Amino acid sequence: MIEIGRLCVKIAGRDAGKKCIIIDILDDKYVLIDGETRRRKVNILHVEPLNQKIEIKKNASHDEVSKALDELGIKALHTKPKQKTAKPLKKRKTPEQLRVRKEEKRKLRNIFKPKKKEEKIEPKEATLEQKAGLDEDKKEEKTEKKAAKPKEKKITPKKKE
Repeated sequence: MIEIGRLCVKIAGRDAGKKCIIIDILDDKYVLIDGETRRRKVNILHVEPLNQKIEIKKNASHDEVSKALDELGIKALHTKPKQKTAKPLKKRKTPEQLRVRKEEKRKLRNIFKPKKKEEKIEPKEATLEQKAGLDEDKKEEKTEKKAAKPKEKKITPKKKE
């Protein structure tokens, strides 16, 4: 049923519902179509073949396809090719412009650079007597904590077999 010149209706995609002609069979899954749709490669599952067949050659031009469709009363899609325009060339920067740009970056870096942390003031060193007093206080706190929370041992009865 899928053959060159077969009139089909596109059932999926942007061109759904439009009529087309199979121009070429690319492989077992894809065909090349043209007509009311755009000329393109399509999955066979996305076209529904109709009973009509037109005699055209393989890879027929768009003009040949549009003439064949005019005979059937179907108007083919005519698109205008895009005009080719020259891309504007990028202007190279002069060494002076590059130097100025580097300076601007350096200034911005300095503005947003985090400030150095202020020096921390260290506390005065404790005398030997004060250190000895602190050590004793720490020892007392530890012993108080141990005395406040005595450890309880849980005894579980043994099961006899």
